[in-house]
Amino acid sequence: MRLAALPLILLATPLMAETGYSCTFTVECAAAGECGPADRVAEIGISGEDTWIFLSETAGPLPGVRLSGHGPALPFAAFGTGPASALLTINSDRTALLSQHPGDGGAVTYFGTCEATQ
Repeated sequence: MRLAALPLILLATPLMAETGYSCTFTVECAAAGECGPADRVAEIGISGEDTWIFLSETAGPLPGVRLSGHGPALPFAAFGTGPASALLTINSDRTALLSQHPGDGGAVTYFGTCEATQ
């Protein structure tokens, strides 16, 4: 039974996805407006109708959806368990914005860039 789930887990990883994005964020801003340097990564894996978002190198995948945007930006949303969520937008010039919203209201925004992966 456990071995049957292994192919589904492998499909969820960005390396096995049909397409995806690898993002690096170098600036972090708290909701109160204080900003500083950051060393943050995120990955988006897209396989068919499924989207998985990895918000760190050690975190597991979160189910995500590509939001319908206007123009060339690619907006994605990720939903964790409970009230936490994240929004990630990739602009046409590869700049990116990641906004994490924990359930306690202390949102954090990250600024960086993303590259398409195949």
